[in-house]
Amino acid sequence: MQENYLIQIKKDLQQITNMLILNGTLTECPGLVHGKIGIAIFFFHYAQYTNNMLFADYAMDLINGTLGQLHVNSQANYGKGIAGIGVGFNYMIQNNFLDIEDDICEDFDGRMYRAVKYDPWPDFSQYNGLTGYGRYWMTRLNYPTPTIQARECLTYIVKLIEENLPNISVDEQIDVYCFLYDLQEISGFDYCTKLLEQCRRIWGIQSPDSIWTIPRLKDSIVSNIVCAYQYSHYFHETVQEKIDIFLKQIPNLDMEKAPTGTGLLNGYAGEGMIRLTALKEVNIAWVNLL
Repeated sequence: MQENYLIQIKKDLQQITNMLILNGTLTECPGLVHGKIGIAIFFFHYAQYTNNMLFADYAMDLINGTLGQLHVNSQANYGKGIAGIGVGFNYMIQNNFLDIEDDICEDFDGRMYRAVKYDPWPDFSQYNGLTGYGRYWMTRLNYPTPTIQARECLTYIVKLIEENLPNISVDEQIDVYCFLYDLQEISGFDYCTKLLEQCRRIWGIQSPDSIWTIPRLKDSIVSNIVCAYQYSHYFHETVQEKIDIFLKQIPNLDMEKAPTGTGLLNGYAGEGMIRLTALKEVNIAWVNLL
């Protein structure tokens, strides 16, 4: 990268950080994609980048604020609710940002079990519906106590997908495909491979071009990176060159046209994570959160 470009990236990061410090704890949404948990993830990475643990302390303030907002009837969805928050906590634990002996998500399991088995489910989308719930339960397979519940819920979600396959909308099909793809790679869920093949045939997902449009994502530099990464993951194609091009073409942060939100998808946290990725301070695998 050119020196001037690096200087600009670092300048933008400072502006992003300032905006998130001012507005992070004021963000009403507690969630991963649009709210406090996504911002906390940025600040943990930023603390590593700057070697300044005050930013990690701020991340903990955001986490405590999130926990203070949650209750037994909190929304379960991935975009703004408990499913995404649980996945975010798992990410932070896996990256050693949280050193917690107790299972921090244990209190979430009852709410998520009810969401899958008893509550009316809106659709099969990741941000609002069943595949998002499934993403939560996939992370719970990593912990010994909730494993039985996790397998029960995941099996039930697969059953609902199979029963409703012809009626799943176009906007939800990629979310279902990606969910089944990831699930069939987990021990005990290899039977999902047959259902995955049905999805490919019925929905025409036969070529890598199919994965480039992910309806839940908006048009932004973040969504471009996510789409390129998903292309690589789900179709075993090397697109590192395309990802590198995206990272080298990050536009300067225009405060007059700045993000309207603070979260990971289309907010300041996502803008910050993209820039840390461009500086090679963060592994691009974080886009799996979206």
